[in-house]
Amino acid sequence: MAPYLLLGFGVAGVLSVLFSKEQIQDKIGAQNFTSCLKAVLYGIPLPLCSCGVIPVSASLKRHGASKGAIISFLTTTPQTGVDSIMVTYSMLGLPILILKLIVALVSGLFAGIITNFLDKKNTKSADVACADQCCDKNDGGVIKRSLAYGFKTLPKDIVEPLLVGLVLAGFIGLLAQDDFSYLVESVKNYHSIVKILIIMIISIPLYICATASIPIALMIASIFGSPGAAIALLIAGPATNLSGIATCNKIVGKKSTLIYVASVFVFAFIAGVFTDFMEINIRDHAPHMHGEHISFFSYLCVFTLLSVLGFCLFDKKKLDQKKDAVKIKIEGMTCSHCESNVIGALLSLSGIKHVQADHRSGEVILEGSNYDINSIEDSIKSLNYKIISK
Repeated sequence: MAPYLLLGFGVAGVLSVLFSKEQIQDKIGAQNFTSCLKAVLYGIPLPLCSCGVIPVSASLKRHGASKGAIISFLTTTPQTGVDSIMVTYSMLGLPILILKLIVALVSGLFAGIITNFLDKKNTKSADVACADQCCDKNDGGVIKRSLAYGFKTLPKDIVEPLLVGLVLAGFIGLLAQDDFSYLVESVKNYHSIVKILIIMIISIPLYICATASIPIALMIASIFGSPGAAIALLIAGPATNLSGIATCNKIVGKKSTLIYVASVFVFAFIAGVFTDFMEINIRDHAPHMHGEHISFFSYLCVFTLLSVLGFCLFDKKKLDQKKDAVKIKIEGMTCSHCESNVIGALLSLSGIKHVQADHRSGEVILEGSNYDINSIEDSIKSLNYKIISK
């Protein structure tokens, strides 16, 4: 995975600088097919997981995006991401990648169009600027901001689930040993549809990011003989989780949330059945499957990737609390995009001059004067987070 994942980080960093959130938000406000299509096309390359996409979707809503566009964005974006696209090609091959992209595109469009048709109620809110380092033009040039986002901010968001995914893939790989041959053979004898449904039932409520799900999917396809179950995991796992579903319900309501979850389930199932029916063999198409020689360049990429992930794993953010600053604790932040949304929302309030946030500890430090604490609470609630201490 290492060369492709590093390339994905680099491209994601460039995209984060070249295409600002404001540019995206301005183009998907209408309640029509075009807005849904633009939301899907913008969402496919963005490296956002099923948790990271929630605060961005909340921001899209505040900027006046239609419900259909929001649901399209929610459905498509977590399934892909430029880093995930690179690794999917490397580990699972071009046919699986193409199918994954088609499903992401079609499922997002379908969910958005149905939402616009069945749930026409829309609301608009005030604009909030992006507070990410990638959009801070005072924090260096394009190259510096691209590298900072691609090799610091983004890896910090996925390092823990990525490592968990690799460890889980390793444990699943143990099933290939002779001691577990009876269990493996019994699962292989299940009907393809049963395997797909089992994987979907497990993956829909769990948090699995698009990149971290790939090594797990590879093991499922290799050991249990079902590439269909693997692609069902790649679609349903990253696109949904219980926390995201609950938050989506607050953002767009029950009807649109039901359409979103149902669309993910249906398209993941169809893609899984189609993949097994076509008998797509991952070993015939995945580049990493051809030849056992590992080049010096690959080892260099592994070392570089481990260095980046190690730094992100152990680098703890330190918030600087000045004497007159106020600290509050927020529940619900899960990634740097959550921090950005909190910072941007609070900076838009009268009287607040400077904001720091850390999603790992949930701490937010405010500096300013004559601000309204009730406005702060309302702003945090509008992001679907909760103040637990102040």
